[in-house]
Amino acid sequence: MEIWAILAPLVKVLLYVLSFLAVGTGLFILHFRSFLSQPTLAYCRNLVRKSSLIGSIIAPLLLLMTAGNIGGDLQSAFDPLMINIALSSKAGQSILVLFSGFLFVLLWISLFQNQRPIPGILGFALILSSFSLYGHSTINGFSSQLLIVLHLGAISFWVGSFLPLRHSTQGKIEEENLFQLAHQFGVYAVYYIGILLITGLMLGTILVGGKDELLNSNYGKAFLLKLAFVTTLLGIGALNKFRLVPQLKSNNFSHAIKLRKSINVEIGILFIILIISSLLTTSIELPLK
Repeated sequence: MEIWAILAPLVKVLLYVLSFLAVGTGLFILHFRSFLSQPTLAYCRNLVRKSSLIGSIIAPLLLLMTAGNIGGDLQSAFDPLMINIALSSKAGQSILVLFSGFLFVLLWISLFQNQRPIPGILGFALILSSFSLYGHSTINGFSSQLLIVLHLGAISFWVGSFLPLRHSTQGKIEEENLFQLAHQFGVYAVYYIGILLITGLMLGTILVGGKDELLNSNYGKAFLLKLAFVTTLLGIGALNKFRLVPQLKSNNFSHAIKLRKSINVEIGILFIILIISSLLTTSIELPLK
């Protein structure tokens, strides 16, 4: 049914965003709590709380969409038999894992974020693992599933840091510890970027079956387009690290404004990357092997 072809990528993008915010901003809190001002820490907690709450609502809706897709019409989305079939499918099991992950993160950020990080970390793992349980991610078994979890974890850190960093540029630089925060972010980002690029290239090669397919198939071309945007995003991040971040040491608010504008550009590029990722997992067929 055409409605599913339209809704599936949209919901996928939404779930990507919610997942990356819940996991990435949660990681941001764990990594940089000591550098965050109270207003920014409260902003981060609220962001994680809202994204995990909305995610726990959207996930069951995605299950209904899966049931409707199986039945082939809108009524099937509410048919108990179709819902039961959806639940027993790999896609349905993935949705249940995703739903559980959002609930654990919501529990952590609401009750235990100061003393017990374990519920949050478990929630992060469940959310990331849910994307590896069906579809293209299972083609090469455990190896490709592990790569997708690591890849999405690295993306989450990058994505989930954008809004908190942007929020920090709106306060007083000294009170926000903006230079220290941005500097430490750059230190962690080096490792996450390494994981992101290595796992991305390995995944692309595994999923399409080799270099020739990566260069010539529709899936491979879309993947390379996504990689081009990721490279652009990382280039802007590197420029920020070596040019804008050192300038923050002077506590001149104009430099904070420059950083904020740069982050806005990165968020725009990120949105394009998420759309391409959604198409890769829902609308573009892998080449036959």
